[in-house]
Amino acid sequence: MFSRYDDIMSPEDAMEALNIGRSKLYELLRSGQIKSWKMKKGYRIPKIALKDFVINQAKLNMERYRELEE
Repeated sequence: MFSRYDDIMSPEDAMEALNIGRSKLYELLRSGQIKSWKMKKGYRIPKIALKDFVINQAKLNMERYRELEE
């Protein structure tokens, strides 16, 4: 899923990888749900931060699913 991207990603790459729009990405960056840092030319996002975000979202979804099963 992320193998074609560099270790440090631009917002455009992150949007493509997550299949989300600009507004949603910046919301996630500002809230700290996706770790990043800001430079003169904008945000830089470590690929591992996106992987962590996806894993955490999957865990949350599994917890919700289990609650519904009970």
